[in-house]
Amino acid sequence: MQWSVCPHDMVKQLQTWLDLAGYLQKRLDEHFAIEPITDFTLFYEQGLPKAELAFINPLDAWHLVRERGFVPVARTELYDEVVFIAHPEEPADRLDALHDQSLAAVDRQFATCLGLYVLQQQGLRPREVVFCSSWVQVIRAVAKGDVRFGLLYQDFHASLSNLSRTQFRVLHETHTRYATHMLLLHPERAAWREPLRAVLTAMPEDPEGAALLRTLRLGRWVPTDDLGAIQAIVQVPVPGRA
Repeated sequence: MQWSVCPHDMVKQLQTWLDLAGYLQKRLDEHFAIEPITDFTLFYEQGLPKAELAFINPLDAWHLVRERGFVPVARTELYDEVVFIAHPEEPADRLDALHDQSLAAVDRQFATCLGLYVLQQQGLRPREVVFCSSWVQVIRAVAKGDVRFGLLYQDFHASLSNLSRTQFRVLHETHTRYATHMLLLHPERAAWREPLRAVLTAMPEDPEGAALLRTLRLGRWVPTDDLGAIQAIVQVPVPGRA
């Protein structure tokens, strides 16, 4: 079974994901082949199109279910969250300062959708979203003063060094607990959903499985079917986009 894993997770834990593939293979008597792609462009162009099993962010999961009929298997306990940032010398210290201002973010990322949704729920709307090629570029845009504010994927923010964090100031960090990265199966592989769920949810009771979970730092695997919360978030309009 061809397995595609989100590049953000592969670059952090490549060997552990390969170990997890071996763990599943031993228990399900099925070969799980992970192509170690750590570049998002290659992932979308080469990895995801041929995936039979995918571990991806909520936005990509929503698209796969809607457009290709993929079947949700399980989510994690590590929720996708957002950190709103400002220039270190920015005087504003409240989230409502973002209203009618330019906001730097990364296109095609669930974190960006989530950030806009959080703002919408508080009656706030940026004047425009300035899309950068990466979260690093978001920081640079804010640090250079190209935009007053930006948003970052929380997991990326957590990985930054103290030196990198001197380039910006945290304005607000969300704790929404709306959605996580998740596993999905190609519709032609849907019969594997229950066997996969059985092995994944039993991992905490198995010493080898529990060790893998601790290393991945994703918490437990939780069966999931409903993407309703994700749908509401990803359909929030992007300011400045027709």
